[in-house]
Amino acid sequence: MIGIIDCNNFYASCERVFNPALRDVPVIIYSNNDGAVIARSEEAKALGIGMAVPMFEVKRLIKLHNIQGFSSNYTLYGDMSKRIKTIIRTFFKNVEDYSIDESFVDCKGLEYRNCFDYIKTARDKITTWSGVPVSIGVAETKTLAKLANRIAKKQYRSIGVYIIDSEEKRLAALKSTAINDVWGIGGRITKRLNTKGIYTAYDLSLIDPDWAKANFSVVLQRTVYELRGVLCIPLELIPPGKQNIASQKSFGIYQTEFEPMAEALANYTARVAEKLRRQHCVAGGIEIWLGTNNFSKTDKQYFPSIHTVCDVPTDYTPYLIKRAIIGLKKIYRKGYLYKRVGVMLTDVRNANDGTLNMFSFHNRQKEITVIRQIDRINRLNGRDTVRFAQQGFTADWRMKQESLSGFFTTRLSDIIEIK
Repeated sequence: MIGIIDCNNFYASCERVFNPALRDVPVIIYSNNDGAVIARSEEAKALGIGMAVPMFEVKRLIKLHNIQGFSSNYTLYGDMSKRIKTIIRTFFKNVEDYSIDESFVDCKGLEYRNCFDYIKTARDKITTWSGVPVSIGVAETKTLAKLANRIAKKQYRSIGVYIIDSEEKRLAALKSTAINDVWGIGGRITKRLNTKGIYTAYDLSLIDPDWAKANFSVVLQRTVYELRGVLCIPLELIPPGKQNIASQKSFGIYQTEFEPMAEALANYTARVAEKLRRQHCVAGGIEIWLGTNNFSKTDKQYFPSIHTVCDVPTDYTPYLIKRAIIGLKKIYRKGYLYKRVGVMLTDVRNANDGTLNMFSFHNRQKEITVIRQIDRINRLNGRDTVRFAQQGFTADWRMKQESLSGFFTTRLSDIIEIK
């Protein structure tokens, strides 16, 4: 048996943990630059606020219903996610961290005890200890567990647990689930399946798996088997390393000059380099891109990109920033209102890679010593305690976060005081 533990309305729930006045109040979370809605509490959903709706479309509803809105606080959400996953591991030995608010768990062995009682106890304690309500779905496969979790949220929210442990429950779950609500089935595939007369998960489970592979993909074939209760997607207890690591954010205000965009790019490059080192990898290439506002009907449009290869694969931040700035100079053109800049590290490989370049002097050991000490200082004293000059200090380009809550778990000055 496999379970999936999913945090309910995760971003909104994190805000409520440190602001109890938000409970039972409609809450929405804004996207980068406070431009759209990316998360909603159940109360906000009930008011008809959809996902990814631009803010100007919901301003009237916000005033009318006193909806509380917050800028995305990814530092808080990420730290809360780590805490919740730590709690999960006190109840389940084998855990796959699937996303920031979801974890698959191995429920093998629970058949020798009261499975429901154990799962329910785990759910209640995770909710109580973290302050974030969770739902748990359990079934024979990951795909069925996702269906079970959906039922737990929709029909048994107060209990928070649903287990598909019989053929009757499996068939009932399949028949009540629309095809577009099946894990891994997107809108385009849904339309194609609908033309074949397949509208529910039950319909999909009845088709020939080989036909699904021949006419769609091996992924859909696995989904068919999983819906039948045949495990095809095992737990990934050791997460695979990322092949590409990217960072892109919109500017708080349009940028026209090279210097502030170079400063932003240097900061984004420093962030992806940190992620690269945490993954114990090096990058053999780097891609840079710029973008104007593609939603504007009046501004001139320009979306250039450039890819360059490193002299040798590296994780050394100063070198990567230098290459990124060189790339930016080649694609930058005056006369445009730039909305975003992005960077992606490519050709990611293990840090033990020994590729060298006879035409380039490279003191790898010195770089390792320097960057390790910088990482150590920043880890102990806070991000960017030691930064590189090209990262700058003004950050006028930063995205808008006018309604940002505190960093309650990661910044001493933001710790809540009880008087």
